[in-house]
This record gives sequence, C-alpha cells and structure tokens, in this order.
Amino acid sequence: EPLNNYDNVITACRAMIDRRRWNLSHSRVTVSTVGVTPKMRQLTKDLPEVNLALSLHAPNQAAREKIVPTAKMYPIQDMVDALDEHMTALLKPKSPDGTFGTNERKNAGKKKRAMIEYVMLKGDTSTFECAHQLGKLCENRHLVVNLIPYNQTDVKDKLSCPSEEHMKEFQRIVTSYGAFCTIRRTMGADIAGACGQLVVAKEKKEQGKGNVGDIEDGPFVSNGERNSIVSGSKKAASYRTKRSQNLPSRSESESEEINKNTDMDGVPGENNLERWIKPLAYATGAAASVFALSLVVMVSQRRRR
Repeated sequence: EPLNNYDNVITACRAMIDRRRWNLSHSRVTVSTVGVTPKMRQLTKDLPEVNLALSLHAPNQAAREKIVPTAKMYPIQDMVDALDEHMTALLKPKSPDGTFGTNERKNAGKKKRAMIEYVMLKGDTSTFECAHQLGKLCENRHLVVNLIPYNQTDVKDKLSCPSEEHMKEFQRIVTSYGAFCTIRRTMGADIAGACGQLVVAKEKKEQGKGNVGDIEDGPFVSNGERNSIVSGSKKAASYRTKRSQNLPSRSESESEEINKNTDMDGVPGENNLERWIKPLAYATGAAASVFALSLVVMVSQRRRR
C-alpha cells in the first residue's frame, strides 16, 4: 500500500515532477491506494496536482469487506468523498454554498484525474445491481471509473472474468449516471503475461518435475534439447582431439610463421596488420589534403562575393 509508505512516496513523486530532475508532468504521476482515507486527504494537502486512483472493487461496504481486508476501517462513502475532494482541490467554487458545477468539474478533470479502479470478477460484485450502486456513488462527481477485466491465473481460488457483453452493459449502466467509464484493454493474456499473471504455475516446477534451466540458455530450449546440445558439444570436442592427434606435426619454423600471422583467437597478427599501416596512412593524408584544399576554395569564393 503506497500510502502506508507515505513519506517515501511523497519524496518519489516530488522527484518525478521536479524540473531539475525527472521533470514529468503532474498529469503523468498517479498514486494508487486501496483506500487509506486519512492519508488520501493528507496527499491532497501535500500534492494536490498529481492523480489519485482508488482501488474500490465493490460498490457497497458489505461486499467490499469480503474482498478487501482493510475495508472495515474506512467507510466506502468517506473514501469516495476524499477522492472527490482531491479532484476539486485546486478549484475555486463559484457558487455561494461552496459546491462545484458540472462545467467546473469537467475542467478539473482535464488537468488531473481522480479514478476508481474496479476489477471485474464473475460473481456478486459484477452484477447489474452493483453497476447501479457504483453509478450512484459517482453521480454528479465526474470521476473516472476504470473497469479492469480479471486475468485468470492458475491459483487455488478459481476466479474468472465476466463476458465482454456483460462488461459492456455494466459500463453502459455506470455511464448513465454521468461518470466517465472505461474498460481497460488487456494485453499479454495469451502468453500468461498480463496484469496479475506473472506467477509460478502451482508447484509442478518445484519438485522432481524437471531441472531448472540456466537463464542464459533462454526460454526456448527444453531440458531434453539442452542435454542433447551438451552431449553433442562433448562429442565434437572429442573428435577434434582425436583429429589433432592424427595430423602430422608441423615443424618449428612453420609454427612460428603461423603464430606471427595469427593471434590466439585466429585474428590476423602483427605482420599482416603492418602491411596495411602505410596504405592507410597515405589514404588519410590524401583525404586531409583534399579537405584543406576544399576549405581554401570555399573561403576564397566567399571573399569574392
């Protein structure tokens, strides 16, 4: 929870928007929270310019307490009020009673975002009744509601995401209350790399179900293929050793000549490189002369003008 690490989070945010350091726009910095209401209000006092995202996941107190352990400490209505206060912190109310009109809220939403994150789980929290409850929470506030499709993982609790048609109808209901509601696009689910899916699949890779491969081998080589590669390399080394033993030995003069012309890695040695030094020196001198001559010609033409 970022707001339970408040001092370090504030320091990091200030570093990001500092012109002498990261120089990020305030609208590019978002603090996400599960709903620590006192710290949300403190953030509004310290950094009212940054975005704030509330992980709500349920539209009423009873349902939220079942899936969010800390929900018992912070009433849901108070959290949404704190989120609304953050969005309107920099506004000056025009009405005598201190409230903000629709146009004022829309203008505030262009400068920064106060968002509600709502994960879509098949079950009690994704019913159309919940959509109406969520819409009423956001009514006349001009908050952004981000519906997050649940990415299924191979874990003990078998959770799943509602159908796309169901989520679109849920979105339509929330939008009918005046909230700006979006469905987050999921990427990487086909390779188990989407949000929340980067976990170890059960325990089948832990005990006796195959050796753990070296990270340098890459993700595309199986254990069987890796063993065959190692076995093949050993055979190749053995073959090279036998072949070298069967080859006739060179004389000392031949070996010295080869060593002069090649180094240990088979790269041309000093004798071969020396042959190229003089031609390269002549070519460099010629290029420099042509460059100097062209400069003289250019300067003389400019003086004539």
